[in-house]
Amino acid sequence: MDSHFTYQHFIKNNDFVLLNPVFIVLLLFSILLLVIALIKKVSIWLCTLFASLTIIVAAQLLWFSGIIADELGIGGSAQSFSLFIGIFIIQCLTLWIAIKKNAKKVPQRSADF
Repeated sequence: MDSHFTYQHFIKNNDFVLLNPVFIVLLLFSILLLVIALIKKVSIWLCTLFASLTIIVAAQLLWFSGIIADELGIGGSAQSFSLFIGIFIIQCLTLWIAIKKNAKKVPQRSADF
């Protein structure tokens, strides 16, 4: 690795890992939102807002880390991509749980003739 970087800790094994802690924080936030959706009844709009914002921020981070890694001539982190996929799946699951919990039950009609 070149020694012209002022801060060496953002490259490990020739991979750009500076934004990995941000992905981990977003994953922890996603897990927290999933637990809240499992325990309580959360409104759909609030769950949709946080899920979409979290996915958008994670996608932008993944995109920017790829641009930075390309400009520096190093590889992108496979861990960042895996964390993004985990965030996406957890947020989709959270949204699905919130929709299922808020679904109004349609009363069954009896078959009286």
